[in-house]
Amino acid sequence: MRFLTLNLIFATWLLVSAFALPQTPFSTAFTAIAALVVAVFAFVAYGKPGARFVISVVAVILGIGALLLTDAGGVSRASNAIVGAILFALSLVRPGRSAAEAAPAPSSP
Repeated sequence: MRFLTLNLIFATWLLVSAFALPQTPFSTAFTAIAALVVAVFAFVAYGKPGARFVISVVAVILGIGALLLTDAGGVSRASNAIVGAILFALSLVRPGRSAAEAAPAPSSP
């Protein structure tokens, strides 16, 4: 559950920052699309753990975009680079259920 929650928090930040921070129209669309892809694949990865590697690819693209999209503001580029690094690290962890969720309920006599 933490995997999903953390990915959704960072996807939300990407979506908000796409419109709140100074960016070009291209980098706004780039950031917003990345946010939507991360959110969708965070849900998919909860059922199919291999789908988390799509988030890895998006994170790498965000990092590369932060270096190459020089027309965007410095704050938005730094934000994309930091969030890309965090998303990449999160995508390396296999999503799954916590011990409390995975433990079977005690049976009543």
